[in-house]
Amino acid sequence: MSREYASKNFKWKEFYCSKARHLLVSDLTLFHIELLQQLRFEYASTLLVNSGYRSPEHNKAIGGAEKSMHLEFATDIAPHPDSNSPSVLDWLASKAEQLGFTGIGRYDTFVHLDCREIIGRERAEWDHRSSK
Repeated sequence: MSREYASKNFKWKEFYCSKARHLLVSDLTLFHIELLQQLRFEYASTLLVNSGYRSPEHNKAIGGAEKSMHLEFATDIAPHPDSNSPSVLDWLASKAEQLGFTGIGRYDTFVHLDCREIIGRERAEWDHRSSK
């Protein structure tokens, strides 16, 4: 890819923490972005990255988990707000699991995705929606 694009549909800047000076690109980062691109292809519409890599300072400031995968590399994604229904979010989470994401969190307006097994962490799924 180019210096601007991490994949066909995602720019590198979508994954940067505004408080970090740089994004460390690792095998985890590249694998995650590859899976995210596959998810975008299957969804056949825009996916917004609400949060990507977080610096330790930023993660602490926003109340992120002490061992958040965002400190390694994770994304919180959402479809376009006009199509942000629970069924679309459920579809994204299910498809993400089929594609190989191993950390999947469901929220009211977004889905958290990570590839935690690559760095030796246990597979995890959680549901923090207000109405289940």
